Amino acid sequence: MKTKPSRSLELRPQKKKWVLPAFLGGLLVLSTFAIIFSGPGQSSTSSYKYHDIYFRLTPQGWESTVQGQPLVLRYGPKELESLYPDFPYAASLFLLSLQKLYLSTLPGEPIQEALRDFYLQSAVLPPVTLACVVDVSGCEELPVKGCADATETIGVVIFRVGDEDALTVDRTCVTLVANTTTSLTQMTDTLLYFLYGVFP
Repeated sequence: MKTKPSRSLELRPQKKKWVLPAFLGGLLVLSTFAIIFSGPGQSSTSSYKYHDIYFRLTPQGWESTVQGQPLVLRYGPKELESLYPDFPYAASLFLLSLQKLYLSTLPGEPIQEALRDFYLQSAVLPPVTLACVVDVSGCEELPVKGCADATETIGVVIFRVGDEDALTVDRTCVTLVANTTTSLTQMTDTLLYFLYGVFP
């Protein structure tokens, strides 16, 4: 019995021969467009000097060394310098002279990024302890600290999500309230830039 070679088997290798070059050519064209549209414009904003302090953008945020301490925050000082100009950030400098500091919030509120920035960048601050504003579910293992617990040597920083953006200072208690998590993180980073002396 004679078998005839199948034409479909002969065509398949030819089809495969042009698929790989077409794929690589398309990838080359897309890469070229990506370089053109994201090229030099991005590198010019990835680092700058602000008040003689060098800042550079990393995957973790804006990184610098201030007062001999590494500082990495979500937002750079240029982004924040004009935000919230009426808030009394400078009145919060007393936080630097306390013996202990509580960072107080409510479980379930979306404040993780702001709290993380403050907690991780607290090298110039007194020892920091996480706390809850009130005793609710999720606070069983944490102390409950509010402005009433602030003393001459113990400070409280309260992070809350609310209707309007506000920063208040009551004795040694600072309350940050924002209507979005982005605003709360921006307020927190601005406060930290004041505490580190980046903002006058």
